[in-house]
Amino acid sequence: MRKFLAPLVLFVALMIAAPLFAQNPNYDSGPIWRVTYYHLKPGQGDAFWSDFRAHGKPILDEEKKLGLISEYKAFTNPVTDNADDWDVAIAALYPNWAAMDQLDAKATPIVVKHYGSRDAAFEAARKRSEIRDVVASHLAHEVVPK
Repeated sequence: MRKFLAPLVLFVALMIAAPLFAQNPNYDSGPIWRVTYYHLKPGQGDAFWSDFRAHGKPILDEEKKLGLISEYKAFTNPVTDNADDWDVAIAALYPNWAAMDQLDAKATPIVVKHYGSRDAAFEAARKRSEIRDVVASHLAHEVVPK
């Protein structure tokens, strides 16, 4: 019985201590942002915003309505560092890391419903490449300093 009890006590102690070590003394954990940066091709600003209003915004609104995202925002870059720098950034806010689990499986039906079919969604994505290039896509973990 003693041989069994000692490892069990050690295991329980480690399980209790692990979350304590995971906490950061400098900040509290907040939500997760997915920020995608786009470089608009010359003369395609109106086409980008038209596409965003017609397709991007309704899909993001539906994802928000269903609780897949908490919020979304759009940003413009008033000062570019080089000719290929980003012009527009679109950010989606997820409440936590777990909210991103199986996100593709949960969001795909929304996209297919909006476009009518997977093929139509793929064709729209292909046409979007004529309007803009993705410069980068990053996850940012929002924190609240203590």
